[in-house]
Amino acid sequence: MQEKIKDLLAQFLSQLGYTSPYEVAVSLDEANKIYQVSITTSDPAILIGYHGDTISALQLLLAQHLHSQTGEWSSISINVNDYRERREQALQAMADTVVARVIATAHPEALPPLPANERRIIHMYLTDHPQVVTESQGEGRFRSVSISPKA
Repeated sequence: MQEKIKDLLAQFLSQLGYTSPYEVAVSLDEANKIYQVSITTSDPAILIGYHGDTISALQLLLAQHLHSQTGEWSSISINVNDYRERREQALQAMADTVVARVIATAHPEALPPLPANERRIIHMYLTDHPQVVTESQGEGRFRSVSISPKA
């Protein structure tokens, strides 16, 4: 399956006209049943897209295409040049900044709209915070995380 993922990704990138050199490593996270696809390249911005939109689209296409070939649904996580780790750190820093303001003012504050996986990072990061609680609000692409002082 790992070779199939590599081959399919190479086909997608070729068809998309991506010509920069890249390396792909695929591993199976047995505990979570997720194929981790790590791409290293000198031109990551095109593959990452705005806030990871291109990565998310590639994941979806790859998972759907594999399903059509194998009949099985496979969870796939694509990471380009450790973007996901850097984005998680940036989200945590943003949450820390907002938490400090919420504590100082005692007024709730909403983060900008975020995709579900990024809202989850914020919720998990602040889940044990002694002074604030989080809640998702809004709908669709406008869904965001609200951070409020604990009552």
